[in-house]
Amino acid sequence: MKNVGFRFSKPLSILTIILTVGIIQGCGSAKMGSTWTKEGYTDRDYSKIAVIGIGKDLSARNTFEKDAVTLLREQGINAIEGITLFPPGGTEEIRTAEDYIKIIKENDLDGVITMALVDSKETDRYKPSETLYVPSYYRVGKYIVRSYQTYTTPGYYSSEKSYLIEAILYDVKGDLYEGKETMVWTGQSTLLEPSSLKNASESFTKRMVNQLMTDQIVTPK
Repeated sequence: MKNVGFRFSKPLSILTIILTVGIIQGCGSAKMGSTWTKEGYTDRDYSKIAVIGIGKDLSARNTFEKDAVTLLREQGINAIEGITLFPPGGTEEIRTAEDYIKIIKENDLDGVITMALVDSKETDRYKPSETLYVPSYYRVGKYIVRSYQTYTTPGYYSSEKSYLIEAILYDVKGDLYEGKETMVWTGQSTLLEPSSLKNASESFTKRMVNQLMTDQIVTPK
């Protein structure tokens, strides 16, 4: 769909992400790490938005799309899962920009949100040694005396994986044709060692939808 203004490239699979063990960092803020909005963007009401996960991992795509659609609907936005309109990997019937434009028009879409993993990296972090003070007690006559024994744990290195996910909003209202620039907003957020696919999806989609609604990037029609 790149010829319609969509960046339907093949970034790292949207979520080869998630078979690591750990925690999600920063989910309490429920905001994207960085955002961009097209200058002069004012037409922010949408009647129907398709949410599309980009990548080969169907389980991840389904999870991210479902979670994003649920949160958008809770905010009064008419959103649908993109996989119902744009099958994974494309089909013989959906091959050109004109095919995608036809689907958008036939389904009365005026907005499209894509989500994709754009980068992942592994970082070695050094955990310094720690000195622990452990109390011990002994009796001297009728008194109990407290003393401390010290133990030092060794320092060590550990690896942490982080994943940068990007969401893009395309405004496909009005006349749509091949080559038309439709991207109006982007947002990126990093997940550090997500504990599961579901937790990663909930964390990212919460940040994305909260940012969209707080900044009034998307409003219900």
